Amino acid sequence: MNEKRKKTSGFTLIELLVVISIIGILMGIVGPKVFDLLSGSKVTKTQSVFRAWVTQLYQYKEFYRYFPPFLLEEEEGVSVSLEDEENHDAFIAALRGMKWNSSSFSWESLEGDLLVQNKKGREFHSFGEDEFGYVDPDGEEANNGRYLSDAWGNPKIRILVDHDGDGLIRLSEQDLGDIVSALKVDYDTEVVDAARDKLQVIRDKVGIYVLFDDTGDWDTQNAFSWDVAKFLQGD
Repeated sequence: MNEKRKKTSGFTLIELLVVISIIGILMGIVGPKVFDLLSGSKVTKTQSVFRAWVTQLYQYKEFYRYFPPFLLEEEEGVSVSLEDEENHDAFIAALRGMKWNSSSFSWESLEGDLLVQNKKGREFHSFGEDEFGYVDPDGEEANNGRYLSDAWGNPKIRILVDHDGDGLIRLSEQDLGDIVSALKVDYDTEVVDAARDKLQVIRDKVGIYVLFDDTGDWDTQNAFSWDVAKFLQGD
């Protein structure tokens, strides 16, 4: 009796190479879009956090009649960086009314110089765990979560406030230059340069921002608490 051979199914080497090539092409098309989508969501998250902080700083000023003292030490238009540990502790003390112990990951009562930032220990903002998203660029996981950061884990957050009560903040040349340079990553150079004068004035009493990180330590993109894009639409 002759038995019919059963045909075996499978891919030939050529077919596999074709499939792999198609997948590679699709990843080349879809991959950047997925990356842009993820980056965009992190920008939105960072902006939302910054705008919440702005609101709480307004509440602080409404209560105390002045902004936190550590934000008034520099001239108006010179940003204060939360990367500096003293500024970081002062900012948290001002809005939370407690000291953040970054070693034990716990809250403590205010004392010493930090009391100046919030004399009555009033809570204006309850910092969430996701706001302490710091990622150690050296890979030391024990340091992760110790400090406030943007959505990429970068602590280089800058804050400015209106000193003279006119509702405007005129950026220092240093801060303006940093912002202009960073914006050229996202926008045409000529468009950014043309908007330089408009970018120099923040039409708000508080400005919080983080810039594209060119060190490679974090994937941070530009994020601002105020509307910068309206000056960069181009023709």
